[in-house]
Amino acid sequence: MTEIVSVRKALDYEKDLSEAINKTLNDLGGIERFVKKGDRVALKPNLLVFSSPSKAIVTHPIFVLEVFKKVLQAGGDPFVIDSPGSGIPFTKTSLNSLYRLTGYSDAFKDYSDCLNTDTSKVTVEIENGLILKRVDILKPLMEADVIINLPKMKTHTLTFLSGAVKNMYGSVPGMEKTRYHSRFRDVHDFSKALLDVWNITKPDLTIMDGVVSLEGDGPAMRGIPRKTEIVLSSEDSLLMDLAICKLIGLSYEDIPYLKVALENNLSDGRYSLVGDIPTINDFILPRTYHGKLSIDPISLYNYMVFPIFSKFLIEKPKVIKQKCIRCGVCVRSCPERAITMDKISAKIEYDKCIRCYCCHEQCPEGAIDLKRINI
Repeated sequence: MTEIVSVRKALDYEKDLSEAINKTLNDLGGIERFVKKGDRVALKPNLLVFSSPSKAIVTHPIFVLEVFKKVLQAGGDPFVIDSPGSGIPFTKTSLNSLYRLTGYSDAFKDYSDCLNTDTSKVTVEIENGLILKRVDILKPLMEADVIINLPKMKTHTLTFLSGAVKNMYGSVPGMEKTRYHSRFRDVHDFSKALLDVWNITKPDLTIMDGVVSLEGDGPAMRGIPRKTEIVLSSEDSLLMDLAICKLIGLSYEDIPYLKVALENNLSDGRYSLVGDIPTINDFILPRTYHGKLSIDPISLYNYMVFPIFSKFLIEKPKVIKQKCIRCGVCVRSCPERAITMDKISAKIEYDKCIRCYCCHEQCPEGAIDLKRINI
């Protein structure tokens, strides 16, 4: 059976968002098809960093609240849960700060007890995993009757797309996520780890916030917000990411984890795109992306010339000293301990750097850029 990926237009987070979400859910058979009375329902947004919703880094709190209310109407018992990026300690205090700074505390002021602060974890054994044999996952998430994945439509400097599948990587507690960047330095091996995490958490439903997306050097402070005015829903988050590729003009082979997934038969890749299908032109990809071939000189350079010199000339994280506030997030997020702090700013030891871009992703001030520098 061909799965449906529904796309509906939503101009903003106030006027027509609720109706757009209803339409996408109705395309799939309604929320009642996924949530039964009494079900404990985990809502898994993207809460990567301490960031205002206006920057389009986190799943917008109003978006999550709308889904929350629909679960309540269906008789479910919903709660919001995520583990932030590896540079943020995974503690009750940090989670409360995360909810406050991302606008969730205000949006959920009438449901504050539904913002998870339980940091317990459970070790899950993985049979026939692509690369992992076991992994620690947030315990409340694994104990839920239903998991609804609520990703943000974003780019990513390592995997190029930070969509529905990658959002489930936030199920791994806190700084433990950093270990996998260190263990799996090749992006295809890291993609296998992403897919193993996704496969064992396997959300029952995915609803993506694409009202305002993030393009450019996502998934955090160096990305650029862009109004794309869409909401997407699907039972299958991997197929949703394939649909996103189609909407922004990419082949699945351009996205490492999608290529690995289809090569390993995790999906047949077949879906039907229904609803208000937009045209999204000139979506800006990260500067780390070099895979698209066209006849313009820059693309030809990226595809044909760049790979020859990539070992010597490649995007590396570079500290913008004027922006650095010496908060230490980059130090904590680096899996190779390649970053230290001097009297002025963070300092990177490039002989240790594995180009996972965790520091770039996690810096709350946008003080780490990516530059093509020969070290």
